[in-house]
Amino acid sequence: MSTQIRTIKARIYSIRRGSIGYSRDAIIIVPGIETAIDAAKFINAKVIWKSRTGIEAIGNVLRVWGKHGQLLVRFRQGLPGQALGDTVDLILNR
Repeated sequence: MSTQIRTIKARIYSIRRGSIGYSRDAIIIVPGIETAIDAAKFINAKVIWKSRTGIEAIGNVLRVWGKHGQLLVRFRQGLPGQALGDTVDLILNR
């Protein structure tokens, strides 16, 4: 049985805000996903952000954020501010 790996491009929309500071959490938008039901299939997917200098940040999708299909991603390390608006690779193992 072989696993098919699919990669989808998404965009970092925002860093999660709060009084305690969520620098590791980001909200991403997947093009073509408009509802929370459609976005639920991406839960537990792996996310990779690559900077222009070659630095990688790896994270996982935790849950759906809001009712319009955004996803909450927690990265292993905090993201720099330059990551806002950049694209990430969303890797599905299905």
